Amino acid sequence: MIFHIAVCSPDPVLRGRVERQCLEYYARRADACIVEQLPGVDALLARDAEGTRYELYLVELTAGNAPAGLKAADTLRRHGARAPLAFFAHTPAHAYNAYRVDAMQYLLLPFRPEQFTALLDRATEPEYGPVIAVSTAAGLRALPFANIEYLECTHHVVHFHLATGEDVPSLSLRVPFAEVAKPLLADDRFLQPHRSYVVNLAAAEQLAAGEFRMRSGARVPIPRGKEAAVRARFKAWMEQNP
Repeated sequence: MIFHIAVCSPDPVLRGRVERQCLEYYARRADACIVEQLPGVDALLARDAEGTRYELYLVELTAGNAPAGLKAADTLRRHGARAPLAFFAHTPAHAYNAYRVDAMQYLLLPFRPEQFTALLDRATEPEYGPVIAVSTAAGLRALPFANIEYLECTHHVVHFHLATGEDVPSLSLRVPFAEVAKPLLADDRFLQPHRSYVVNLAAAEQLAAGEFRMRSGARVPIPRGKEAAVRARFKAWMEQNP
């Protein structure tokens, strides 16, 4: 498969470094990629107006262009671009607004090679990664693990809350919730902090007293007796996935 990637940055050195790492990454997968270097968000929006779509958008937010970069990302989303989108920045100041436009990742500069590799792993996962089959009223749906923010089981129905904001309810359960969640819990991204919830740690914004706060703003409760174990697990996961 050929992956089309847009790298939008006023810094030609950064654009060149990102292109080299993309080419090396996909070569190792026996795939190919085409990287288009764009010097600014105006060029990115011009390509969008022409109908060009990419499998991955990488946008640098500099001190001078951060508002324009965020607005451009919002425009892409409103125009129907659903591909993974990530930002580079020298400061975390714009991270909150970045995730409001459904950013997959917010990577601080200068980044380490392994951090960028992890970003590409996540971006490529919809093509290669695992999915879970969910029986819904509209039929069977395959949900990529990477798109799931958290699960909530209530009144014998499992609600799959997605990173896009969509809630996908299952049909009424005929098996225990633990059986439904089993494929996800075999993946180290997922954790069951409560008997009725499973969370994707990659989508957790903060672990507060008695709850996970997710990027969507949702709050997932943690029973008092499990807080220490959940905190240790979340800390270990963050250390392994900087």
